[in-house]
Amino acid sequence: MKSKEKFWNWVMGIKPKHVVWVCVAVFLLLVSAWFPLPFGVRVNWLYSTYRVNHRGVFYTNSPYAMLFFPFTGNADAEYLKGADFWSFHVLDDEWAKDKSHVWYAHYPVKGVDAATFQLGKNGIPKDKSHVFVNDMWYYSPSQCDIDPATAEYFVQQPITFDYYTRKPKLDWVKAWMRDSKHVYFHEQRVDADRATFRWLAGHALFSEQGEWYVDKNFVYTPRRTENYHGRHDSRPPFQLVRVDSLREPLEVIPVFINEKDKPDTLYHASYYLRNGRHILYSNGYVCKVVCEMDVKSIRIERSKEISEPYICVINDTLRLQSGEVDE
Repeated sequence: MKSKEKFWNWVMGIKPKHVVWVCVAVFLLLVSAWFPLPFGVRVNWLYSTYRVNHRGVFYTNSPYAMLFFPFTGNADAEYLKGADFWSFHVLDDEWAKDKSHVWYAHYPVKGVDAATFQLGKNGIPKDKSHVFVNDMWYYSPSQCDIDPATAEYFVQQPITFDYYTRKPKLDWVKAWMRDSKHVYFHEQRVDADRATFRWLAGHALFSEQGEWYVDKNFVYTPRRTENYHGRHDSRPPFQLVRVDSLREPLEVIPVFINEKDKPDTLYHASYYLRNGRHILYSNGYVCKVVCEMDVKSIRIERSKEISEPYICVINDTLRLQSGEVDE
């Protein structure tokens, strides 16, 4: 009797707020057991994208995706099918592997030897036999016979944007690779001098606004493949065109959005390039030497044309628009 009295006295002494908290805890426990809530914990505390909970290992690239993923099936937050947690290893924010698989984000990589797979110099993905190249979201073994032992990315451009500093972030352009002997562009071996080949100006994401490369002998620019049909097209999306022999002086003629952008000249649109007495033009489709003359002054002016709203003015007399003389 005394034990029953003690029990009921204890029950009667419970405050309503305690009952509420107990109910909330039970509810959350039941929800977490039923829904695949992806909050989990990081597999590797250095990287935030790969996480694990009681349902398995998953990938997410956004904290907002983590909030809505259980209910919307957000494509940027997905579980890795077949992942073995005990051998799972995060390589960086976009790459991970276990004893049998390799993933780029949450996409499995096919044709890879997981045991020897690694991120090589400047983050290039490779195993003992292959370098892996990107085709949209998927990576597959390269077909250009690049040497995995010496392969590397070597062209850096401001591909991404830092949300906190509001400034562009340098990243490696995956289309450009090289090994100890050759340079490769979109899996094409480039006939260029490997030791001196370098990026000069422009932006890989906006090649239609002019993009320039040089080696010790020539000036190059990428040209888009006509009627390219995306990842199902067997042709490369771009071809590197040799526009002219390298001359002096070599001057980039950038388009400025406003005056404060001038320090970042190499990253802005650069349709025109001064190469000695030659003026070169590229818009990703047309690549040519426009004219030859002694240049005393050169500048860019705005035009009312929508397709290419800039005019190159040389010596205050010759006006070029879209690579043609503007009468």
